[in-house]
Amino acid sequence: TLEKNRTARRRWMADIAHELRTPVAVLKGEVEALTDGVRQADERMTASLAEEIEHLALLVDDLQALALADAGALDLRSERIDLASLVQQTAEAFEQRFASREISFGFETVPGIHVAGDPHRLRQLLHNLLENCYRYVDQGGRVSLTLNASARAEIIIEDSGPGVSDTQLERLYERFYRVEESRSRVTGGTGLGLSICRTIAEAHGGEIRAAHSASGGLRITVRLPLEVS
Repeated sequence: TLEKNRTARRRWMADIAHELRTPVAVLKGEVEALTDGVRQADERMTASLAEEIEHLALLVDDLQALALADAGALDLRSERIDLASLVQQTAEAFEQRFASREISFGFETVPGIHVAGDPHRLRQLLHNLLENCYRYVDQGGRVSLTLNASARAEIIIEDSGPGVSDTQLERLYERFYRVEESRSRVTGGTGLGLSICRTIAEAHGGEIRAAHSASGGLRITVRLPLEVS
């Protein structure tokens, strides 16, 4: 067990170094070119620098969230949440983004579903899942989001693919794991989004599961305990 933990820790550090190396190298190269007068500070360079800085900021935020979770110190404030309202607001924020890639997006919620939790973290969970769909689903594809409840609140997000293999499906929640060959990134991600989703779901007493979608992609199901008024 100790050896497995040491191996995991070494891999974790190596993965962090790998993820940091690319944006830092780009920033270093751009700044050196600017300093040496090889390039001028035009609009394209400014946009490139801003993009790499944003990537670094997201990576640091994601690493901090996971580090806090590992230490049992993830900051959660619990309150009664109208989950239908939260899901609808998050979904509506993505409508234009999906439309920009000609991805058909539909969502359906059932009113009166309440959970106890941190609205910021649950919104982060939904944002990460929809962001993955935006990045990975083929242009012209389909994404659906539904919220219902029986014994638990259940959020289901399905997409039209491309899909993943059974082996890849089991690894989706590993930190820094990406399925590059079949779900290529449209924009750079940190590779930590789904791992953070699992952390948030479990911190709320819930769970998250991935399966193959009937439409050819992924079916992500998040289940959370209901709050009974």
